[in-house]
Amino acid sequence: MDELLGRLFVEAVSRYLDGVDHAASQRRCAAGTELRRMASAWRALLVLHGEQGPSGRCSGCAAGRRLCTVWRVANAYFATRDP
Repeated sequence: MDELLGRLFVEAVSRYLDGVDHAASQRRCAAGTELRRMASAWRALLVLHGEQGPSGRCSGCAAGRRLCTVWRVANAYFATRDP
């Protein structure tokens, strides 16, 4: 169950960031460039906090939680849009 929920979070956050990146690429202004940079930064941060190993624990957090704070924030703001 945790694995399925985690995969759904990853897919939903990824779709949101892809949408931001696509919308930003349509804008030929500084705001579009900054939105693309921000989406890239979030992707990099999420890679650092990606699940590793058979336990599925976060490799980027000292606590090694299953759903770390970084992923909780990403899910709240990008997937459910309910901070």
